[in-house]
Amino acid sequence: MRHLAKASFALVLATLLVVPRFAAAKTEYLTEEEIDLIRDAQELSERVPIYLKLAEKRLAFLGLIEKSEQEKQKELKAKEKAQKDAKRTSKPGETKANAKNTALEDMTYLADFTRSELLRGYTEALDEVMSNIDEAYNRRLEVRNSLEDLEKFTRETTAALAKFEPKNNSEQIALSEAVDKAKEANNGAKEAMSVVPKTEKKRKP
Repeated sequence: MRHLAKASFALVLATLLVVPRFAAAKTEYLTEEEIDLIRDAQELSERVPIYLKLAEKRLAFLGLIEKSEQEKQKELKAKEKAQKDAKRTSKPGETKANAKNTALEDMTYLADFTRSELLRGYTEALDEVMSNIDEAYNRRLEVRNSLEDLEKFTRETTAALAKFEPKNNSEQIALSEAVDKAKEANNGAKEAMSVVPKTEKKRKP
């Protein structure tokens, strides 16, 4: 029975990887700074939230999702703290942590991307999340929480994508790819969660 469960889960995760990945364009839709953040996050529990945050930022920059006042205040405080810390002499570890927080909250650099590229950045982030979950499962690591996060995020952002109004063919194609990827990820995550039991471990607050 355990063998069948594992086999079934492997098949579910395999469905997440049907669409070709952006293997040759990793730095095209995600910046070098973003990739550095991802590279520093070794654990799945750290990496998935970063990918989802980067995807969310692109939708927010496009005006498809609106952040709550609480989130806006949190971002403002993070930026102010980062600016103050930058003026002081900090330890290397502290400087790196501050830079990470600033990079996750700042959106000004996204102006360098076209609307199509922002949508493709969202798609690429989801694609990488699915790949990372699959790799973690193959290594027999905990993936339940990441699956839950992916399911919730894609469920909410699929509705947000419906608000996007393409202005040209490139944007229409990018939108279709983003919607397809979100639905694929959501369906795959839900199927996988039906196999993977809920973890009894409590998440960090």
